[in-house]
Amino acid sequence: MRDKILFVYNPNAGKKKLQGKLSDIVNELVEDECDLVLSPTKKHGDAQETVRTYMKEGMCKRIICSGGDGTLHEVVNGMLSVNTLGKQIPLLYIPCGSTNDFGNSLRLPKDMVEGAKLSKEGMHFPCDMALFNGEYFVYTAAFGLFTEVSYATPQGMKNVFGHMAYVLAGAASLTNIHKYNMKISYDEHYTEGRFVYGMVVSSESIGGFKGITGKDVSLNDGYYEMLLVRDFKAYELPDIINCLMKGDFSNPNLLHTRVKRVRIESEEEVPYTLDGEFGGSCKLAEISVKHKCMDLIIPKSLLGIWEASDRA
Repeated sequence: MRDKILFVYNPNAGKKKLQGKLSDIVNELVEDECDLVLSPTKKHGDAQETVRTYMKEGMCKRIICSGGDGTLHEVVNGMLSVNTLGKQIPLLYIPCGSTNDFGNSLRLPKDMVEGAKLSKEGMHFPCDMALFNGEYFVYTAAFGLFTEVSYATPQGMKNVFGHMAYVLAGAASLTNIHKYNMKISYDEHYTEGRFVYGMVVSSESIGGFKGITGKDVSLNDGYYEMLLVRDFKAYELPDIINCLMKGDFSNPNLLHTRVKRVRIESEEEVPYTLDGEFGGSCKLAEISVKHKCMDLIIPKSLLGIWEASDRA
């Protein structure tokens, strides 16, 4: 049987801009001796189930994913749910969502056709992923202030207003700040108290804003960045925001560190977002980083910036 290249894409992501370039993208993905399989998603869960099905066949040469962070999240979970006996199937991500934090961190091309060319011209990058209560996430697990914006903002609003939709919807959440009593263990450390926000992240930006995840973020060092924001007084908010925008975590209400494992216990159910989508509510969240468990395809020009292996 011929090897397959599976192309899973969300036709509605990012103002539906993929639709006008689909033919050109497909032309870049076609390879001799391989069957190109196109699989547009129609509903939540489609991408994960499709990838799992083809991975179990054992005939995928590579997988291509195009859409927003939610589509990428599903594809990664589909891939990592199948035991490939140590053989890494490479994944190419062609971002076309509203914000694309992870794609920007990987320096992936803004032009989707140029991004598709990496299927043949790119190099493999062994990238970290992380588990949240048994579910993989790519670059962020978060709770609290603003986190509901990414999954609660209607798709139509995202398509029309793009990133500004997140900013506008986020501002509204300042009027209703929830505080969570938590006990948090991370690696060999422990803290507790009332928190209004927390994230475990591996990206150079969140919601399009750089700096708030920390400096010198690496995507394959075996660590994610953790940021916690403690309950604060109204007059303290401007300084907190100013510190976050500068990547300065000296404010006493901020706790920033690099982590491999995190355990978060709360007195009440806490809603979490995973890669911009609703990840469920729980009282106990256990997070662990899985070192270099996914091969991503990135530009060869990044050799020396990101540790990579030229195997594509």
